[in-house]
Amino acid sequence: MRTVAADPAVGAPDHGAPTAFASLFHDAFEPMKRFAYLLGADDPENIAQEAFVRLHKSWDGLHEDAKALAYLRQIVVNLCRSRLRHLRVVRRTPADLPPDELSAEHHVLVGQEHHRLRAALRRLARRQREVLVLRYWLDLGQAEIAETLGISVGTVKATTSHALANLRKRIDEVEGRHE
Repeated sequence: MRTVAADPAVGAPDHGAPTAFASLFHDAFEPMKRFAYLLGADDPENIAQEAFVRLHKSWDGLHEDAKALAYLRQIVVNLCRSRLRHLRVVRRTPADLPPDELSAEHHVLVGQEHHRLRAALRRLARRQREVLVLRYWLDLGQAEIAETLGISVGTVKATTSHALANLRKRIDEVEGRHE
């Protein structure tokens, strides 16, 4: 048997002799781990450790050290029951369903829409196209766009406004609609 000195911070005496708790831990940890495993715990080592932690917290309240092993077994049983109840609930909870796959028609229509948008973008002036791409594709703010292009923030605002108006016209032209 190994001698384990109690930790003075926990409040047990530190006189170098094995305490009853340390002796119980040394003798019963592996059997409690196997016991938890046989009860169906998916993490028997954690169950055994938690059982000893709970036993240690209530150690001073035990009237007889001889009843500690029975109390420890009771803690392991209760922890296993709790863990198995938790696992049943988790297993009954439906998993998040993957989102519905979009239809082939949807992909074709989106592709056509993107084609029209790219065609309309190509028909814009270079700076207008750059401002729109920086703003809506790279999600840059006006100050970042101004810095990237070497222009003022006011020019970015005006160019964005003109570019959006022109883009609407160009999309209508690409679609063959003239108003």
